[in-house]
Amino acid sequence: MTEASTTPALPATEALLLDLEAQRCDAMKRADFARLREILHPALTHVHAKGQIDDYESYFRSGGTHVDYRQIDRSELKVRVLGSTALMTGRQLLVAVRKDGSGTVRIDSRVMQVWTQDEGRWRQLAFQTTPLAMSVTNP
Repeated sequence: MTEASTTPALPATEALLLDLEAQRCDAMKRADFARLREILHPALTHVHAKGQIDDYESYFRSGGTHVDYRQIDRSELKVRVLGSTALMTGRQLLVAVRKDGSGTVRIDSRVMQVWTQDEGRWRQLAFQTTPLAMSVTNP
């Protein structure tokens, strides 16, 4: 018997949302803003580790584009689906190099995300990160 066969299967929606989160992280690391625009909802509220808030348009103008993401590791992810809305919580370890050359940022945090099913597909509506540890290493 393989290990996969002894692990209970995730409900389909939960598995889909975990896959979308993996795609979001991958798109961030590849700077694939076209894919991010598909994953993030146009009514997005994104709260950064230092408390600044971006909506969908400001996220792409500044909030999510001023760093080169080197590492985004998610763990302890839990998904609760409530109809056409889902809550995702878990840990995130993010390492990014600031494009202005001012250093490398490392943020270990707890994250809460809200996903919504809109026009037949799931998109991230809200994101908030609460840092447990943050550091900036200067070049």
